[in-house]
Amino acid sequence: MRGGYRWHMADSVMGAFLRARRARLTPADVGLAAAGQRRTPGLRREEVAALAGISSDYYTRLEQGRPRVPTPAVLDALARALLLTGAERAYLHEIAAPRRREAPAPPRPATAAARALLDALPDTPAFVLGPRFDLLAWNPLGSALMAGLAERPPHERNLLWQVFCCPYGAAGNREPTASIGAQLVAALRTQHADRPGDPDLTGLVARLSASSPEFAAVWAMHRAGSPGEGELRVRHPQVAADTLRYTALALPTPGHHLFVCLSPPGVPSAFRQLAAAGS
Repeated sequence: MRGGYRWHMADSVMGAFLRARRARLTPADVGLAAAGQRRTPGLRREEVAALAGISSDYYTRLEQGRPRVPTPAVLDALARALLLTGAERAYLHEIAAPRRREAPAPPRPATAAARALLDALPDTPAFVLGPRFDLLAWNPLGSALMAGLAERPPHERNLLWQVFCCPYGAAGNREPTASIGAQLVAALRTQHADRPGDPDLTGLVARLSASSPEFAAVWAMHRAGSPGEGELRVRHPQVAADTLRYTALALPTPGHHLFVCLSPPGVPSAFRQLAAAGS
């Protein structure tokens, strides 16, 4: 019974992912003629099945979350049919795999080495992020950029909350594509692909969805990816710029990243102003 419940959870995630990726495609995207009027957006199930070389009934079972375990070859064929990115292909394999962690590992604090990295970056805002993008540690400029992290309640010391729920956040950070919010949500799915029933993840998603319709909409898109680099829109009285470049680097602790803002070209005083504000 326990194993059956675990498979139901995993297959439901895979079915939702397949449906979301199918809905984003048009016949023209995959070289098909758009025959007849379509009541819903995206490809039909039988079209995806034909492109992947599997039966329509088998594909329907996968989308409906029935307990079937596709082979790696079938997963690769589905990835090609749905035009998945490399990160999305890896995510599909992960959520379809039979191995699952029964309980997530307890959260780990930032290591001494990670904190030393923050100390070595005195001239730019920097943070250590945990697997659910909790802000585990930060340098003085990072705290100043977020208007004083140490005084914030625990649920606000989270980069996803800062992006989607902070009343002073910039709307551009919450765009459904090509934004820091979209990137973080995709990375959150990827980092928890092997533990869809993690209660801490479920609780975080529920809180963010209740507070931010934008988060709920992006989460429902079922994108997968990794935190990399991009632009952070800022609304801060001491920063003479509205956009900061950032990069997120994986740390040795699983799921931890170093998130660093980069001084915008031509605005070298931006972080000096932050330093003055935080002093």
